[in-house]
Amino acid sequence: MKEHYDVVIIGGGIIGHAISYYLNESSVRAIVIEKHASGSKATKAAAGMLGVHTEHRASDAYHQFCQHSRDLYQDLSKELHELTAINIGLSPFGMMEIAMDETHKKELLEKKHAFTSLEWLEAKQVRGKIPALPPEFSGALFMTKDGHVEPAATCEALKRAALLYGGDLLENTNVLEVTKTEDIFTVQLENASVTASQVVAASGADSERWFKATGMDNPIVPVKGECFSIKPGKHYFKEALFFKDFYIVPKPDGRYIAGATSKPNDLSSDTMAGGLADLMHRVFAVFPDLKEEPMQEFWSGVRPGSADGLPIIGEHPTLTGFYFATGHYRNGILLAPATGQMIKDLITKQDVHQPFQELFSPERLDRKGASNYEYSS
Repeated sequence: MKEHYDVVIIGGGIIGHAISYYLNESSVRAIVIEKHASGSKATKAAAGMLGVHTEHRASDAYHQFCQHSRDLYQDLSKELHELTAINIGLSPFGMMEIAMDETHKKELLEKKHAFTSLEWLEAKQVRGKIPALPPEFSGALFMTKDGHVEPAATCEALKRAALLYGGDLLENTNVLEVTKTEDIFTVQLENASVTASQVVAASGADSERWFKATGMDNPIVPVKGECFSIKPGKHYFKEALFFKDFYIVPKPDGRYIAGATSKPNDLSSDTMAGGLADLMHRVFAVFPDLKEEPMQEFWSGVRPGSADGLPIIGEHPTLTGFYFATGHYRNGILLAPATGQMIKDLITKQDVHQPFQELFSPERLDRKGASNYEYSS
């Protein structure tokens, strides 16, 4: 470990390691400092969906950023495999948003009108792909380019690739304090310190401390989510399926991940019996045959939401050289590549698409003030 770095990244989830990957690839020496094991919190808990269109109803700047990040995965998957031999599990099968009633069908047809690249499938067409769906469903919006990755594998690949490019990593290490003297940051650890020209706070739901420590109001809204997985003895479908109140993601190893509950301001690590029961009730109401398949595991994680529902990506309004990359809620896996690129471009003074910069800037938080954004499953 060196004593001075170009950039210190606080947080070793998929966002932190994506930033490290793009910085070190560009010969900007960066270290990730993670207080647990890399990818062991929100990243590990995620299903890995690249749900560009499940999160949007119109092609605004946020949708464009999501789409850009999803598209980066095509080359990134190959690059990371060549560097690390890790397959990140990028699915080629797309996603379907299933309409279970005529009201939802109308909403999805409006979304199809907004996104002309999406395909509407009538019930008979969907049943040809997924015979297990119940008779009352009304069709599906097929998002052929959206899909999913394996979050833990992606995080590990980004971590290893960054190290191969000359990056550094400290795990199981807590950052106690960050101070700045003239143009140099001192990052105080439990038994040592390092210095850096610039610092990035990418510590997910724990990022709130860095807003407070740097004189800003805390915009982070922690949102706990609970999931479970089963491993059926047969294949029910290969596309990721998104419903109004749950999703199911089939993984290459045969697991089906079902999620997720949504509990704002819950930082607990336990998976609650009631939350899991509610989720299972929703899933098995649609797919009753899955009740007879082997249960594999269940877990919870805390997603980092934000006061206005948008990620916070950019430089501190008054503390030059201090950056935030957090608040991604359930889009952390999807947005990791674009976030990593954007922070790299900001730090290296490259051009950044102005609408993205303005949309995600920490400075907007002072302009907007309090928000009534509501988090739900």
